Amino acid sequence: MTDRPETRTFDAFFVDEFPRLVSMLTAWCGDRATAEDLAQDALLKAQRRWAEIVRLDNPGTWVRRVALNRSSNEGRRRRRERAAIRRLRTAASSAPQFSGVPVLDTQLWDRVRALPARQRDAIVLHYVDDLPLADVAAVLGCNVGTVKTHLQRGRRRLATTLEGDQR
Repeated sequence: MTDRPETRTFDAFFVDEFPRLVSMLTAWCGDRATAEDLAQDALLKAQRRWAEIVRLDNPGTWVRRVALNRSSNEGRRRRRERAAIRRLRTAASSAPQFSGVPVLDTQLWDRVRALPARQRDAIVLHYVDDLPLADVAAVLGCNVGTVKTHLQRGRRRLATTLEGDQR
């Protein structure tokens, strides 16, 4: 007999979800330290509302949505910050460095991060976090058909971009 969801401890949830969130967010934003911070922020929000979150059908979906929302906000903040730095500097540009999971190809994930937000989110959730299409749809707040469209368009755009690089 398994525990009722309401009896699951936040500590057990954290242990299960933190590494997956960090991997997903590292691929999403390209920086492991930022990914860890974002994952901790999302999990802290879950902890504060744990009595409510634990009753959801899938608390992991909720925390992923929070993490992606926070990631989007962080991404916008970082883009504004980089734009301000570029305006202040007259010297060479400073391209962001990928300091995430060493197994991943830096150029590929730079291209993934350049995709439109929903395509990028779907690709990261499905291929990095290894979520089934239904779970990706739940995290993104859309239906499975929309997720399939985002994945297909993202893969097509990546293929075109990567083909252009090899010419």
